[in-house]
Amino acid sequence: MFGQAAALLPYIECDPRSPAGRPQVCAAAGVRAYPTWEIQGQRYEGVLTLDELARLSGYAPATP
Repeated sequence: MFGQAAALLPYIECDPRSPAGRPQVCAAAGVRAYPTWEIQGQRYEGVLTLDELARLSGYAPATP
């Protein structure tokens, strides 16, 4: 969904089946579902479209 930009996202893997999983961090943060997004102090659970993420975060793409 994010292509190469995914590497720039602050991300914590919550799935305990993943070798990179950090379920204890997610549990301590109260994460109940994934994905869970924290944007400007608000929490959103579930898949969000790129348009929804842009609107919630205030992202305005550069115009040529």
